[in-house]
Amino acid sequence: MRTLIQDARYGLRMLARSPGFTAVAVLTLALGVGANTAIFSVVSGVLLKPLAYREPERIVTILHHGWNPAAPADFLDWRAQSRSFERMAAAEAWGGTLTGGDRPEAIPGIRLGEGMFQILGVEPLVGRTFQAEDFKPGNDRVLVLGYPVWQRRFGGDPNVAGRAVTLNGESYTVVGVMPPQFRFTPFWATKAEMAAPLDLTARAAQRTGNSLRIFARLKAGVSLGQAQKEMDAICWRLEQVYPDTNAGRSVQVEPLLEKVVGDIRLGLLVLAGAVVFVLLIACVNVANLLLVRAVARRKEMAIRTALGASRWRTIRQLLTESMVLAVIAGSLGLLLGYWCVDWIKGLLAGDSTSFRVRMPRAAEISVDSTTLFFALAVALLTALVFGLAPALQAVRHDLHDALKESGRGTTEGSGGRRVRNTLVVAEIALALITLVGAGLMLRSFTRLTAVDPGFDPRNVLSMVVSLHGQPDMVGEKREAFYRQLIERIEALPGVMSASAINHLPLAGDTWGWSVNIEGRPVPKPGDRIGAVYRVVRPAYFRTMRISLLRGRDFTPQDHASAPGVAIINEELARKHWPNEEPVGKRVTFDDLEKNPYWRTIVGVIADVKQHSWSDDPDNEIYVPFQQSGFAKDAAGHFSAMTLVARTAINPLGLVGAVQEAVWSLNRSAPVSSVTTLEQAIANAVWQPRFNLILIGLFAGLALLLAAVGIYGVMACAVTQRTQEIGIRMALGAQKRDVLKLVVGHGMRLALIGLLAGVAGALALTQLMANLLYQVKPADPMTFAVVCALLAGIVLLACWLPARRAAKVDPMTALRSE
Repeated sequence: MRTLIQDARYGLRMLARSPGFTAVAVLTLALGVGANTAIFSVVSGVLLKPLAYREPERIVTILHHGWNPAAPADFLDWRAQSRSFERMAAAEAWGGTLTGGDRPEAIPGIRLGEGMFQILGVEPLVGRTFQAEDFKPGNDRVLVLGYPVWQRRFGGDPNVAGRAVTLNGESYTVVGVMPPQFRFTPFWATKAEMAAPLDLTARAAQRTGNSLRIFARLKAGVSLGQAQKEMDAICWRLEQVYPDTNAGRSVQVEPLLEKVVGDIRLGLLVLAGAVVFVLLIACVNVANLLLVRAVARRKEMAIRTALGASRWRTIRQLLTESMVLAVIAGSLGLLLGYWCVDWIKGLLAGDSTSFRVRMPRAAEISVDSTTLFFALAVALLTALVFGLAPALQAVRHDLHDALKESGRGTTEGSGGRRVRNTLVVAEIALALITLVGAGLMLRSFTRLTAVDPGFDPRNVLSMVVSLHGQPDMVGEKREAFYRQLIERIEALPGVMSASAINHLPLAGDTWGWSVNIEGRPVPKPGDRIGAVYRVVRPAYFRTMRISLLRGRDFTPQDHASAPGVAIINEELARKHWPNEEPVGKRVTFDDLEKNPYWRTIVGVIADVKQHSWSDDPDNEIYVPFQQSGFAKDAAGHFSAMTLVARTAINPLGLVGAVQEAVWSLNRSAPVSSVTTLEQAIANAVWQPRFNLILIGLFAGLALLLAAVGIYGVMACAVTQRTQEIGIRMALGAQKRDVLKLVVGHGMRLALIGLLAGVAGALALTQLMANLLYQVKPADPMTFAVVCALLAGIVLLACWLPARRAAKVDPMTALRSE
């Protein structure tokens, strides 16, 4: 230990004697360590930390096709027939209007089936969770609050359990409050702030109207594959018994964590790979600096050896100096990592909806003890990576040769030059791989931003207005409310037009309904025509600037007693009326054999992006507000509409005026989800933008480090070849010959590095295929541009030292030796 301390002190003194070298090396490594620390914090918080439930690795989701909800009767059969699970429970999106404060507030919530809290295994902070009695008919008006709404609406009152509150005009009793870290579920209904019991008694025989997300806890010793096999068998049996509803229905049993992070795992791993390349380039740069420094210290090493120091003792001294350098750089890198984590969390900030979430588990991203340990491990590992080669090179020379060479100058042997050339080649290859990844992301994002969403998002304000809990506000009263509200909004200064829709595209829920066409055979089970179901008021398409391709828009005359009408999108028309005019055809959502309510298609609109920005168009069908359940049904899921207002000014400047217009008509109507369409689009493409920003930053850093490293190597090579260059010029070599000599050497290394980098990029970018949009991983244009850019940077880094070498005076060079 004493020897180690002595080596460390000596290393500090040596670093202090070379402040320029120390500053460059520390800054280079700190950038690499800081970037890795920041990305590891994200990967650890999102991918590696277990979910905040009891034994979360045993909690699974059971959903159709891995995402779609289930029908009540199917769920009850699954629960009764399965033997792989300790418990199985259902959840359903819900929500309500909480009154009693200054303003009514729409609180998103979730109904949880019996046993759900036992599956999760999280104890409440205050009070209790649900008991068996709470699931009996008539006993379900109890609430478990989330921590945020408890703090916001109840001031964190510790005696809130037992308190009566008014929700949707009905009295509920608060029975408990969950702790602050509790979030359920992390991939769907992400803003739920309260829970109520889910009673399926009235729907126990229903095999349509799929609305339940199913969660279960595997029994100890039961594998995921065994559970999947059992559920496949149950689904097959149900299909045989209920062919009309269950034909083709299958489920996927997936770990809950995979469901939460599955969509972003690949992107984070790609970012982690890019930042590791940055660290390796930093290590290469410092290794080259140490190799240069080792040449200058050959006399010192020779004297130490002559005085009896063993090669191992010398290697240990040099590695200790590397460790000291790495600890200093690691400390600075950790500080940079703290700052970068805050910056990354700022990138992730933004309004997500109950149905769209940005980075899941973003709140868990932090520089914690695990991150500190990682930063220390990275610092020590980098010390070995960049310090070992120079240390071995320093003790590899013959003692007598080293003493003789040091007597006439500091020259470098061919072995040292080979090591440094190899490092330069590796640096170029790593930089090229990182730059290609960034280039592909940029090309992909450019294609994404060029996507036409089917509407004009500029200067459009949207907000959800709910009439939940007002059972008298149905039929003509509800119609009058929205009609008068839209008239008042359109009368506001700066508003060009206004309308409403049940769910905003890209930012709202997506309801799918089956459509039957008049005159067509009854479709077989599993072959029904599905379409995104939207309810709109007149002037919606004009307000959103959605192109009406054929036919007409809805009008106020399309009321409840008028003949049923519908508008479809171009995709649905192209698929099911490919060679005929769909306007005038009739469709229905009902069973063809049970006196269906027919709707005549009166228009065809352009396709609109609904669920995903990058997916192919969905079938869409629009119905007028007055001919839908949103006008006449008091059920909670029919009680809210999303207002849209196109403005001639900044739409956010009209938020207060629009809210006052709502409350002037109905003081009990809460306003929520206030956003602009541009923000909705930003939420829809946040992940490719996030990936592009970070990998672009890392690629720029890699390019900078590579350019500095190559320049340093070439400058050092020119300095060490001063005598040779002087002799060549004394014998008649011209400046262009010297330029050709130096630049040619550098470009040969660049060519090897580029070839190695292209091979590596072709292999590694295949892993990015699922992150790219309309761009192939082996995109030739990206590779060509990156190779040209990197070759140009290398040429510049070689030309600057070469120009200096060409100005060497032969006599001065010879006298210096």
